[in-house]
Amino acid sequence: MKILVLPNTLKGSLCAKQAGQIIARTLAPHYHVRMYPVCDGGDGLLDFFKTLDPRAKTILVPAKNAFLKNKRAPFLLLSDGKTAVVETAKICGLGTAQKSELDPLGASSYGVGQVLLSAVKHGAKTIYVGLGGVATNDGGAGMSVACGARLLDKTGRVISPGAQALLKLDKIDLSSLKKQFKGVKIIGIADVKNPLLGPLGSARVFGPQKGATPKQVKILEHALTVWARALQHELNKNISRIPSTGAAGAIAAGLYGCFGAKLCLGAEELFRKARLEKQIKWADLVITAEGKLDKQTFYGKAPGAVLALAQKYRKPVLFICGQAENFRQKNLPDLAVAALIDFAKNENDAKKHAAKYIRRVCENI
Repeated sequence: MKILVLPNTLKGSLCAKQAGQIIARTLAPHYHVRMYPVCDGGDGLLDFFKTLDPRAKTILVPAKNAFLKNKRAPFLLLSDGKTAVVETAKICGLGTAQKSELDPLGASSYGVGQVLLSAVKHGAKTIYVGLGGVATNDGGAGMSVACGARLLDKTGRVISPGAQALLKLDKIDLSSLKKQFKGVKIIGIADVKNPLLGPLGSARVFGPQKGATPKQVKILEHALTVWARALQHELNKNISRIPSTGAAGAIAAGLYGCFGAKLCLGAEELFRKARLEKQIKWADLVITAEGKLDKQTFYGKAPGAVLALAQKYRKPVLFICGQAENFRQKNLPDLAVAALIDFAKNENDAKKHAAKYIRRVCENI
C-alpha cells in the first residue's frame, strides 16, 4: 500500500516535520511511504520550503518577539540567492508564548519588520511571508515601523508600539519604507480568509486566542479601524474587507497596505508549489494531522485542503488530531479520525506525549 503523509503542526506538541517523521518511520517498514510537511502560511512554512529546496540556507538574525524582548529569529534564503521565506510564527509566535506573557493590546509585530529588512540586506528580491500563529494583533504596524514607516499622532509625535497605541494614529509616512523595499516583491501566505474588520475580522475572531478579553476585543476592533482609515488615506483604497487581511493579527493588512504585498491563501498557493495533487493521485491512503480538527480546519487550513484534494480523487484519509471539536463527518465518508485525547489520560497528557500516541495510532493501521 502506498501512503502519503501530509501533516500540519500540532501546536503545543510537535511541528509538522516532527509529526511527519514519526508517522513515516512507524509505517515505513510495512508500507511505501512518502512524507511532506504541509503548511497554510502559519507554523511550518520554513520546513515546507526547506523540503522543497534542501539547499536553502537558514539564517538567524536579531529580532524582537511579540513582547519586544530581544531574541534571534530565522528566515530562509533559497538556493537561488534571491528568494527569502519569513515565518511570522517563528518571530512573534503565539505557540511559544506563556499565558502570563500575553498582551493583546501591547504586543507588537516589530520583529517581523526586522527580519524582512535582514532578508533584503541578504539580497532577497522576492519574500514569502507566512501569516499565522502570532501573539500580536497590531495590524502589522510594528512591522512597518521597523522597516522605516513613521506613525504619527495629531501633534506629529511618533506613537508607541502595540495595537492600543493605534487609537492615537493620525498620519502614516511610508517614504523611507518604500525606499528600502523598492524592487522587492512580497507575497503574503495567509492561513485564513478573514478580513481586517467586522464580525469575522481579526480582533473578533482571533483576539481571544491571543488573550483578549471581550472589552479588549472592542478596543482592538476600534484600533484596527483607525489603522484601516489611515491606510485608506495613504492608499486611497479601503482594505478593511479584503480577504485574508485579518491573518496573523492583521499583519497581512500591514503587508498589503504598506508594502504593496500580494496576499494568497496559503494552502492553495503552497500545494501548487509542491505539486501535491500529483502526490495525492499516487497514494492509496492519505494521512494528515493537526492539533485540533474543528470548523476552522475547513477555512483555509492545510489539513482542510488535504481533505478536499483527497475527496476530489476519492482517496481515503486518516486524520490524526489532538482533539476533534464541533466536527461533523457525514459529508466525508472516506475519512477516519483518530483523536489523541481518546488514547491519553487528559488533554495535557495528549500534548506532552503526542509522539507516543501518534505511534500507537499508526501501529494499528
